[in-house]
Parts: sequence; C-alpha cells; structure tokens
Amino acid sequence: MGDVINMENRNGLKLVENPPVVVIKNVSKSFETVRALENVNLEIPEGRIIGLLGPNGSGKTTLLKILAGFYTQYDGEVTIDGYHIGAETKARVAYLPDKDGLPQDMAVNDIIKLYSTFFDDFDQEKCLELLKVFNIRETATPKEMSKGVIDKLQVCLLMSRRARLYLLDEPIGGVDIEARDHVLDLILENFNPQGTMIIVTHLVRDIERLFDSVIVLKDGKIEAFEESDSLRARYGGSLEEALKELFRE
Repeated sequence: MGDVINMENRNGLKLVENPPVVVIKNVSKSFETVRALENVNLEIPEGRIIGLLGPNGSGKTTLLKILAGFYTQYDGEVTIDGYHIGAETKARVAYLPDKDGLPQDMAVNDIIKLYSTFFDDFDQEKCLELLKVFNIRETATPKEMSKGVIDKLQVCLLMSRRARLYLLDEPIGGVDIEARDHVLDLILENFNPQGTMIIVTHLVRDIERLFDSVIVLKDGKIEAFEESDSLRARYGGSLEEALKELFRE
C-alpha cells in the first residue's frame, strides 16, 4: 500500500496546516484494457487552487469524474469532507466538464432557475451580477452562443455556488485570448476560501498564476504534488517550463 501524498516539502514538513477536503487512497481505474489511474494516493487541503496537469491520456479527467461522482466503479477509496462519493459529496462539489452540458434550447434565466432548484448553495443574484460582467443576456440560449461565451456562462454558474470542491476541466479552452485574464480574475475573486479548486488545463502558461500548487499525473500515476513556487525554483523559469523538464526526466 502506497503512502498518502500530502502537501509536504522534501524535508517532510507540511506546507499547509489546512484540513483535507479530499482524501484519495489507493485508487485505480481501468477502461477495458486501458489503465487510466494506477494506485493514486492524495490528501488535498482546503483553501487551495490546484492545477491538475499532465499529458493527454494521463488520467486527469478520469480523476475529476471520480470526484464529481460520474465514475463509481473503481478500486480504492475516495472521500470528500469524510463522506464517500455519493449524494452527500455531490451536494458539495461544483463541476465544470470539458464539454458543454447545458440545455441548448433553454434560456439563461431558466438555466439559473434550474441551478437554484438543484443546488442549495447556488446564489442566483450573484450569478446575475456575473452575467453582466460578460454581457451575457438572460434571454439568450446556449445554441446561440459561441464556445467562448458558453465557457463564460458555465464559469458564472459554477462560481455562483458556495461549494467545498470546485472541479474545472479546461475552463477557458474556448475563451479568446483577450478575455482569458478577465475570466481568471472572476474565478479568483469569487473562489470560496473555505473550499478547494482543482483545474485541469493544457493552457498552463495562461492559468498558472492561479495555482497555489500542482498535481502532476503521468500514465495514471502521481509524478509530483508540490507548491508551484517550489517547482519553479527547482527547474527555473515558468511553471510550464518546469513541467517540460519534469516530463523529460
């Protein structure tokens, strides 16, 4: 049995004293002949924004979907706030998938009402204010929107929840370069400090300023779980450059 990886530096000292929101013990997940995750062990503390990074096929989205409760068949144990994955954890998790899952013909104001019905922690007034930031009309429907506008809408919906765990899979993939900083600022300003956020992205250079720390996956295994500044200092340069060096090793 592998040791649980928590936020420790190379001398074994904890980097943060915050209690864990997520505890993952010996988790493995396969799809037919493909091993997506292999004996993953993590303790993820509250009050952190964490990048979940790695090459294509490294298991990032699989791990997010386990935490979100979409994959229930796996080996090992996962808890969020001490609860095993199920109804209790789904109420604590806000998930933004990498593909648009919004009803295409439903007006934004009706989507907001739907969210208010399903999520007790959803702040409708806050969401309406965030929509104004991006000039998204309440009467518009997703089928009328570009991918970038849909991404902005989903971020507005997500950040209007007071969740314990936010899971974002490529949140700005469709957002134009000029608007990316605006979206990232919105995420930072509206992040629940009592929660934890995990972001999967290939746009490391654009998003790395958000990350307190990073989890690096490769071939379904944990390569690193470190403070972002520690990785930068060890390899020099940006976090993206540090990751390139890490994968070369």
